[in-house]
Amino acid sequence: MLKLAGSLLVFLASVLYGWKAKEEYREHVEQLVGMKEMFLMMWGEISYARTPLREAFLQISAQGKEPFASFLKKAAEGLEEHEGSMGHFWRQLVDQESGHFLFTPEERGLLKRAGENFGYLDGQMQLKNLELYIRQAETLIQKAQGELKDRQRLSGTLSLMCGLFVIILLL
Repeated sequence: MLKLAGSLLVFLASVLYGWKAKEEYREHVEQLVGMKEMFLMMWGEISYARTPLREAFLQISAQGKEPFASFLKKAAEGLEEHEGSMGHFWRQLVDQESGHFLFTPEERGLLKRAGENFGYLDGQMQLKNLELYIRQAETLIQKAQGELKDRQRLSGTLSLMCGLFVIILLL
């Protein structure tokens, strides 16, 4: 009876682990879409409203999704206190907040590069750079969406098989 209860718990844990892994892959794609939306909103603030950087960050953080809303709010607050280059400050902030993002190193690098040109390029150059980052984000989204189903299926199958393997070992 005890072995059956333990086996059931191991099986349940493996199924829940697979479900959690599937949700993380889905959240990863949603965060990439959120990053693209953040870039698009920045593009709009710079091109149409000509909003100063700090105010643009605050406005976008009020409209945006997490984790980017809190990230931009911290960026706006840090602009007042930070005296060095905006690029250096942005990279530090991305590194500090990296625990909130489910990004690969390539995707984190894109987010870091995006902030390097804020504040010292003219408006047109900032817009051109944002257009480049938007296109790169779209490419990353397409790649992640293409891999999403396969990774979800693989993580579910592997977690289930590992759970069954552990049950067989225990019996």
